[in-house]
Amino acid sequence: QQLELVVKTLFPSRVGIEPPLMAPLTSENDESNTGMADITEGELRAAVIRLRSKKAAPGPDGIPGLAWVLALGPLEPWVRALFSACLRQGHFPRSWKAGKLVLLRKEGRPADSPSAYRPIVLLDEVSKLFERVISARIIKQLEQVGPDLSEHQFGFRRGRSTIDAIDRVRTLVDVAVSQGEVVLAVSLDIANAFNTLPWGCIKEAFRYHVMPGYLQRIVEAYLSNRAVCYPAGGRLVQKNMSCGVPQGSVLGPLLWNIGYDWVLRGVNLQGVEVTCYADDTLVTARGKNFREARVLATAGVAQVVARIRRLGLEVALNKSEALCFHGPRKAPPAGSDLVVGGVSIAVESTMKYLGLVLDSRWKFDKHFQCLAPKVIRA
Repeated sequence: QQLELVVKTLFPSRVGIEPPLMAPLTSENDESNTGMADITEGELRAAVIRLRSKKAAPGPDGIPGLAWVLALGPLEPWVRALFSACLRQGHFPRSWKAGKLVLLRKEGRPADSPSAYRPIVLLDEVSKLFERVISARIIKQLEQVGPDLSEHQFGFRRGRSTIDAIDRVRTLVDVAVSQGEVVLAVSLDIANAFNTLPWGCIKEAFRYHVMPGYLQRIVEAYLSNRAVCYPAGGRLVQKNMSCGVPQGSVLGPLLWNIGYDWVLRGVNLQGVEVTCYADDTLVTARGKNFREARVLATAGVAQVVARIRRLGLEVALNKSEALCFHGPRKAPPAGSDLVVGGVSIAVESTMKYLGLVLDSRWKFDKHFQCLAPKVIRA
């Protein structure tokens, strides 16, 4: 019963959620196979190289990635023909959409809480091989034709990392503080983000990014009729999915970025910036003093939260954190907070962000204090 509750909570049933309009109703979207070329040897080989470098656990069929790497020599023409036919027909085999669920325990959380587990979905390696081909074509369309993803999304993107996201925040802060201003940063916690993004948002985002019809259809087929399987009571139980992107897949992270991009495309108030690494969303607001930054941050965060919720996602404001970056004699009053949606978010002396413990003066004292015991144990 506990396992069933955890799975049911992590993979909720959500249907009928209307996405926000992202593309004009009059915009032309290609419904044909225009621009759809058969998969080339180069495309498949590029996907195989990525497969060779991974040592992931196999999916439900039990065939490891290395077996596919070795077999693809003689099988390459047939695999390319199969993948090309799937693209033309907008068909993603149903057996490739049923993943084996593995729950990874998070530290410091009670075992009976669903939030104590990170769900990983193990998929067949041939499925992920096909996903890599599709992903490469989507990225090429975004980068060479566009509209591309927001410059302020740093997660799951080639050539970008957590360091780049932190560097952007550091630059915003340094510029403001050097001019005698302060910056109030608020990190937002999106509850069960990857498992709850409505599929309608992804489909609507594909319209906005003017994806070719064949890519729209194959992604729609990829999302439909998905399921996770797990052992319970001596039998294999299947839980159907109606939203979200599978963690452990190849396409999932890219589809998250595309669906969530609408939040980053929003027009922010002057002085407000949004920086993302996947679902980690940081809102910063600069002002001449703490009071001004607090007023702007309150309005800016409320605006961003409204956009996130419009996508059908839920923000856990009670888990949000706030930190004020400032120069000499610009510190916020003790006990300061900002209130968003009736929830008080305390302005603390430190804040966890992308694996670092940040402080108002970028000294990292608290970060190394937290890190030291882990280093000693290692």
